[in-house]
Parts: sequence; C-alpha cells; structure tokens
Amino acid sequence: MGITNIISRAELAAIAAAVIHGYSHTATDSLTSLHQIKKELSHPNLHRHHIQGDVLQSIAKAIRQSPSPIHFFKVKSHASIIFNEHADALAKKSATHCQKASRYQRVYELQKRVYEPKA
Repeated sequence: MGITNIISRAELAAIAAAVIHGYSHTATDSLTSLHQIKKELSHPNLHRHHIQGDVLQSIAKAIRQSPSPIHFFKVKSHASIIFNEHADALAKKSATHCQKASRYQRVYELQKRVYEPKA
C-alpha cells in the first residue's frame, strides 16, 4: 500500500471517528473521501473490493444508524483551520510511522482523541 492509500485511509479513519462518536457536522479537506462515502452510501456493491472498503462500510453503517442527519463539509486544505491541520498532522504521522498491520487502529485511536469531549 503506497503513501497515498495510507493517507486516504487516515482521512477516512478521522471521518469514521467523528461519525461513530456522534458528531453530526464534520469538516474535511479530502474531497476524495467525501466522494467515496457518497458512493458507498448510494452503491455499496461497487466498493466490495475497494482497498478502503472496511472503513467506508463502517462510516456508512454509522450514518445509517445515526438518530440525526450527518452533514459533511469540504474545507480548503492548508488554510490554517486548526482542527483540520491537527487531523492532517495525525494522518501524516500515522502514514509514516505506524506498522502496516495496525495502521487503521492507530489512526482511529489518534483521531478519536481529537473528537472525544474533554471530561
């Protein structure tokens, strides 16, 4: 899996963390991720063998089971949007430092910290 696929997976993992934790409004700079999610929701059979299929299925399941509508927003990348910059840094760190077998879990755990409410 190349760096592009790893970063794409990290972007999707961040979105998954937000949706799974009940956030109804999620911003991302990854237009590709938004297109993949839309395609998974409208034509799930087309992603059956997609390299990110498991993450896309998790996102689609969380969206379908959500008691309230989920809204996604595309934001400009590298525009000093603090949480977006933080998420990008975590995605890059995960893509370059994690072991292949546990990348998704580590990205998910890192991204989950961003979205968990402070106690």
